[in-house]
Amino acid sequence: MSTLPSTGWTPWAEALAGLSLAADFFPGAERYLDALAAANAELNLTAFDPRLEGRAHVVDSLQALRGLPVGAASVIDVGTGGGFPGLPVALARPGLSVALLDALRKKQAATASVAVAAGAGNVTALWGRAEDIGRDPAHRETYDAALCRAVGRLPVVLELTLPFLRAGGRCLLHRGQEAPTEIEAAIPHLESLGARLGDVFRYRLPGNNHDRFVICIEKACQIDKRYPRRPGIPAKRPLW
Repeated sequence: MSTLPSTGWTPWAEALAGLSLAADFFPGAERYLDALAAANAELNLTAFDPRLEGRAHVVDSLQALRGLPVGAASVIDVGTGGGFPGLPVALARPGLSVALLDALRKKQAATASVAVAAGAGNVTALWGRAEDIGRDPAHRETYDAALCRAVGRLPVVLELTLPFLRAGGRCLLHRGQEAPTEIEAAIPHLESLGARLGDVFRYRLPGNNHDRFVICIEKACQIDKRYPRRPGIPAKRPLW
C-alpha cells in the first residue's frame, strides 16, 4: 500500500481513500506526468497541462479500481489517448496486464514511450480501431475489465468495450453528471447486449462541484457476433 506523500497529492487524500495502491505508485505517477508533459510538447496527447492538472486526472482514473473484478488479471483501456485511465491503473496494480488501445498510430507510439518512462512494465500499447481490434480473436472476449473515459455516448462506448470482455468481466466507464440519465436509457437495452448493470460509484474531486461516476456494466454472456459494427458505424448510428 502506497503512503500518501506529504506534498503535491495531499488535496486528493479523500478521493483516494479506500484504494489499494502499489507501494511505489506516487513516484511512478510523477514520472508518468513528467513524461506526458514532455510528449505533449511534441504531440497533443491531452488537452490539459499534465504538470498543472495531471494529478486530478490520475485520481479520477483511479476511481475505476473501485469496480475492478476480484482476481482480475487483464484490462484494456479503449481510446486511451495519453494513457487515461489505463496507465494510472497499471501503476496502481503492477500485477495486472494492461493494454492501452488508441486508433492513432502517433498517439499509440507516444503513449508506449510514456509508459516505459513511468516504469509501467505491465503495459502494452495497441494501435487500431476498437471496431477492428474487438473482432480480433487475440482480443475478443479475453479481458477481465474494459476501461473507457471520455470517448462518446454510452451506447457507443458499450458497443466498443463489451466485445473485449470475457463472460463475467466488467466495463468500468467514467461518466459525468449525465450518468443517471444515461443509465436509465441504457437499462432496457443491456440484456440484448449480453450485459447487466452493476455497481455505480459516485464521487467528486476537489475544486469540482459536479458529481462524477464510474458505471460498472457486467458481461453476462457472449455478445452477438454482429458487434461491434464496422468502423464509424457505432458513432453514426448508436444502438439507442
